[in-house]
Amino acid sequence: MIEALKQIDLREFMSRCWQTRFQKEGTHYVALSPFREEKTPSLYVSREKDGHWVYFDHGSGRGGTVIDAVMEYEGDDDLGRAIGTATRMAQEVGLLAKKWEPCGRPEKQDLEGLFKKLREHETTLVGDYLVGRGIAAELVERMISSGVVVLNRLHGSAYCCFAVRDAKGGLRSLYNRKINGSAKREKFLLGEQYPFCLDWKKSAEAVKIYLCEGIIDALSLLTLEEDACVLGFPGVHCVPKADDWLPSKAVLVEAFDEDEAGREAAKGLRQSFPNRAIERFDLRGTHDVNQLLCSGPREDRSPGKLSLEDRIAVALSDKSSRELANEYGVHHSRICRIRNEATTTLKQVWSQRRRGRQAKAKPSEEVESVRGELAETKRLSELQAMRIDWLELQVKMAEKRIEEAARKGKARKKKTSKRLSKCSI
Repeated sequence: MIEALKQIDLREFMSRCWQTRFQKEGTHYVALSPFREEKTPSLYVSREKDGHWVYFDHGSGRGGTVIDAVMEYEGDDDLGRAIGTATRMAQEVGLLAKKWEPCGRPEKQDLEGLFKKLREHETTLVGDYLVGRGIAAELVERMISSGVVVLNRLHGSAYCCFAVRDAKGGLRSLYNRKINGSAKREKFLLGEQYPFCLDWKKSAEAVKIYLCEGIIDALSLLTLEEDACVLGFPGVHCVPKADDWLPSKAVLVEAFDEDEAGREAAKGLRQSFPNRAIERFDLRGTHDVNQLLCSGPREDRSPGKLSLEDRIAVALSDKSSRELANEYGVHHSRICRIRNEATTTLKQVWSQRRRGRQAKAKPSEEVESVRGELAETKRLSELQAMRIDWLELQVKMAEKRIEEAARKGKARKKKTSKRLSKCSI
């Protein structure tokens, strides 16, 4: 077993398990170290003549095989546990054959049971994280209410947990991405590797399908292209198997990352589908779709300019971002950004307000419907109050700007009058 572990492609292992992105330099592969945060790549991976894959981290001075990598990543120097962990991880990502195939049914039941417990957690932190990544507030609210994303807490860290389901609604995996905390794992997957799609029914009938890496990029694409059908793959190694999930006549638009792994994925896609129409999504010089969304290059090209009154109207409107973009003549990513800023401002203001006591729930079944109506009315009233607070805040800011402009105007008049009086003397 140890010999089999040493011959595992360490580059693929780190890419699949820890989402490490490599670039080739001669006979080596270089990447940012997964063991800590850094800006300059210091991790080198290569294959030796005996077939063993090894790494060396110039930042820490440590290196070795996949077993040593797991020990360093987990912070555990126990060799036996490291071998067991490395074996399990390699089997989960398909790099090492299992001695037996466990029945999939209990695993699905465990995933469903875990996800049911996670849905009881408060989701405010999840919403703030996704909105902070530039995802449209409307989309985030829809995913939270439908149970697509929940909060997972593990080892003192908070994770954004996405439910990845198939076309029949079966839960295939739980994809976790760290929001905050001291845990070393930035991302991890529970279950099998399966593409993420918010609407499988729509994808079966779609004329054009966007393909990208990861769920955050998929949500970023849905923010940029609101009516698009998007599939987010858990790793570029899954792309050649995409035929299982793509309709035969749809045009494919690949939006893979602008790095070696992304280019290899695009190349593999074209080799797997030589007769399909495949287009390239323009990242406009950015690394990935989420970076494009956050940098806002499309927004800068919009000819229209929004006044303060327009921005307030956008924040309070019940129309979709696409409709408002057409109405004001701007790209809808600008509309999404305005709404995200309004949501953030409202949450900051609302968090400082003192809330009254909540009424105790009555056990009687007869008042359940009344309680539901009361809760909905209360939610709408709170939302309206938040909107009014945000509007008042914008008005105050505008008044301050007007006062400041008036003061500058008076100061200029005084200077001009003094100069005229000197000239007359």
